[in-house]
Amino acid sequence: METPYACYLQLPDLLNLQRPRTPDDQPAQWADEHFFITVHQSAEVLVSQALVDLDRAGQQARAGQDAGAATSLRRVTAVVDVLESHLALLDHLAPESFTAFRPLLDDASGAQSSQFSELFRRIAMRDCLGSASGEEHTRGREVADALWALRAAVTRWRTRHLLLVERMIGDRPGTGGTSGLAYLRSRIDLPPDG
Repeated sequence: METPYACYLQLPDLLNLQRPRTPDDQPAQWADEHFFITVHQSAEVLVSQALVDLDRAGQQARAGQDAGAATSLRRVTAVVDVLESHLALLDHLAPESFTAFRPLLDDASGAQSSQFSELFRRIAMRDCLGSASGEEHTRGREVADALWALRAAVTRWRTRHLLLVERMIGDRPGTGGTSGLAYLRSRIDLPPDG
């Protein structure tokens, strides 16, 4: 019988989403691929929450609720910090284990994540909260500090991701057709958009 907890969180559906392509008769590779999928799916769920909180921060900022906006931005920063920890999880996947199931990804690549792209694009914007004046410098110190901390967290995530990819694939091309490390290096410290 399904508990109210499992029902509320829709756990049967959630836990059925991890479907490695590795055949069952290769249990070690299957477990490694399951781990890879689990880490990436949980990261996508967290990014969806970060986008919700970033939207909320923008609403609060436009309403002149700087304390609330700063609180929401700090939560986005905490989520990005946890996403960096997700990358640390992948340090427990040996490069040769990843290489074994990497062909099963076909052309799939984290670079294709529309959520990560949207989150990082919005954070890099000069006025990622969409103030009425269009100028971030009109914000209070608390919001400005929260934005700075968030951008620093994204830089830490990108740096950690670069190091992980360097360990896992070296100078080989990325799975999504990117140049791999060179592409990631170019993304670490992007200037804010205009």
